[in-house]
Amino acid sequence: MLVAAIFFLNFISRVILAPLMPVVQADLGFTHAGAGYLFLSIALGNGTGLLLSGFVSRAWNHRRTVGLSAIAVGGLALITPLADSYQTLIAAVFGLGVGAGLYLPSGIAAITSLVRKEDWGKALAVHELAPNLSFVSAPLLAEAALFFFDWRTALTLIGGVQICLGLWFLKAGRGGDFPGLVPTPAMAARIVRRPVFWLLVLFFSLAIGANVGPYSMLPLYLVDAHGFSRPEANQLLSYSRIAACFVPFAAGWITDKWGARLAILLGLCLTGASLVALGLASGRFLVAMALVEPVCSVILFAPAFTMLSMSFDPAERSVAVALIGPCNAVLGMGLVPTFLGLMGDAGRFDTGFLVLGAVMASAALLLPLAPGGKA
Repeated sequence: MLVAAIFFLNFISRVILAPLMPVVQADLGFTHAGAGYLFLSIALGNGTGLLLSGFVSRAWNHRRTVGLSAIAVGGLALITPLADSYQTLIAAVFGLGVGAGLYLPSGIAAITSLVRKEDWGKALAVHELAPNLSFVSAPLLAEAALFFFDWRTALTLIGGVQICLGLWFLKAGRGGDFPGLVPTPAMAARIVRRPVFWLLVLFFSLAIGANVGPYSMLPLYLVDAHGFSRPEANQLLSYSRIAACFVPFAAGWITDKWGARLAILLGLCLTGASLVALGLASGRFLVAMALVEPVCSVILFAPAFTMLSMSFDPAERSVAVALIGPCNAVLGMGLVPTFLGLMGDAGRFDTGFLVLGAVMASAALLLPLAPGGKA
């Protein structure tokens, strides 16, 4: 739970910009595409941090790296509100992404070292509860900060709490008391030559893109294309993630019961259909699809992490995460929001959701190539 709490604040530090975006955009004066580039900058930083994570965890071990990441993200969350231009904001969120990227390989290593293999699906589902809770909390925190202060205060509060939690974890945290591995050229070549590596890159990229992409752009989509007020859009954004908080447990149970491949197939098909419906919807149907799509998208994470843990031995696992992470961070967290932002500038947010949904559903055709047994 302590590792999951670290992940919660790690994630909310990155996604809080989505509900704040209409205000940040007006304050610093940039376009919908510029909003997408902000998320791309976070993703590039995240990918950089993932590449550096092996070096840091080798020197500090995985447990200390989790604490260091929390402190780094907290520090950058305190620095980001000082940005007085779009360019300095881009640089600040890139640094925040670097700090966040240090976390994931060590966080997964810590969790899988604390629980038995048969319970990985359920344990990773608890871990995945953190980003879903952050999706619910971010719009509420954003509106509370805007009601009393301004958008900069939200990041300041998150940063302070994150630093305190990181220091606490360094003192009392458990799991991952062993060094990480640096992805040497020979080990990296051995991992990337395996077809399952590229399948996992695809599945994680699509899962993150379907989860973060619509969330990042939904406030702008609702306000600009459908006439919602900002508080109404953020309220719906928060409500849309409440049910998604419980889905990882069902996904973990399905993964442990029927295997990772079937769970991923279910997630890809449901998420693709819901994204297509989100692009076609209006009125009450749009509200319904905004509630349904996040529920479908979170199905993918627990089976994908389980498939990753099954596909690589413990010595390779954190290295595989460090190699997969930059790809899915740039593609899922960066290019998908940027693509949706560009479509928004063209007045075609709806087409962006249709294209993303079609790609999700098409990926199911590659599942016969993936391992599908139980953990």
